[in-house]
Amino acid sequence: MKKWLILVAILFSGMCAYAQDPMISGLDAYARSDWSTAILSFRKAVTIPSTGAESWYWLAMSELSAEEFETALKDIDRFSLSFPSDVRIPDIQYQKGRVLYLLGRYEDAIKTLYTYITGFPSHSMLSSAYYWIGESLYSVGRFDEARTVFYQILEKYPQAIKREAAWYRISLIEQTGKEDELLKLLKMSHEESLKIIEDYQRREKTYEQAINAYQKRISDMIKDTRLGELEKQLGDEKVINSGLLDQKAALEMRNAELTAALAMAGTNIPSSAQKTDLSDDINSSDPEKRRLALEALRNKAQSLQNMYDQILDGGKQ
Repeated sequence: MKKWLILVAILFSGMCAYAQDPMISGLDAYARSDWSTAILSFRKAVTIPSTGAESWYWLAMSELSAEEFETALKDIDRFSLSFPSDVRIPDIQYQKGRVLYLLGRYEDAIKTLYTYITGFPSHSMLSSAYYWIGESLYSVGRFDEARTVFYQILEKYPQAIKREAAWYRISLIEQTGKEDELLKLLKMSHEESLKIIEDYQRREKTYEQAINAYQKRISDMIKDTRLGELEKQLGDEKVINSGLLDQKAALEMRNAELTAALAMAGTNIPSSAQKTDLSDDINSSDPEKRRLALEALRNKAQSLQNMYDQILDGGKQ
């Protein structure tokens, strides 16, 4: 009985020691993917001097697994500065390059991973380092360089974990290249179409301006032609009016002579043969007044003609 109690006491003390060791607790939580518990345990462990590089390394790995990338990057740098001769320096250098990629710091990731490759050319994570370099180049649009790196993985590392992922990226790059060519052709076609449309619109505008100019010239020519015709008609009418006025003056003179002769002979003078001044109406700008005046003048001339005929007939008798 006493021996059994001693055995139980030993097991209990061992369990208590196990529970109180943060390093062991952290590794247990890490194995169960309990990242938050692992981080808390390893943070306690780094305060114990005896744990040294081991606790800092697993703290950084736990932070990476929990996707606390900024914090992990700081602890990775601290590990590199505190333990530069540790055997896990190549692995921590590789992890730093991967973290920089995950943070979107692609140029820094490329530099860090190339430093890792040149510094540790036989390390086990070399093919994965090339892969993350290719991913970084792809992310910044350096597709030709990325394709070269991915092909290097296929040729040099046939058993690489990232082999299928590298093939996939190569196919995407080639597809992107074809799409870029199609987009360039489409852009060129679109620009050519815009150029043709602009040229057509410019010519259409020039054509409309030319039509308007020709229409104005034709309108001005028509106006000039009509004005010339009207001026000619006006001149003809003035000539006609001048002739009529001359005839009127001659008739009035003969009328005066005949009137005087009739008066001496004692013959009554017809009222239609009396003198009337129609010159104002004949020269009037009103076409109706001018027409009436000319008709009156014609009637007057007809009356005088009749009167002359009567006089002549009386002279024969």
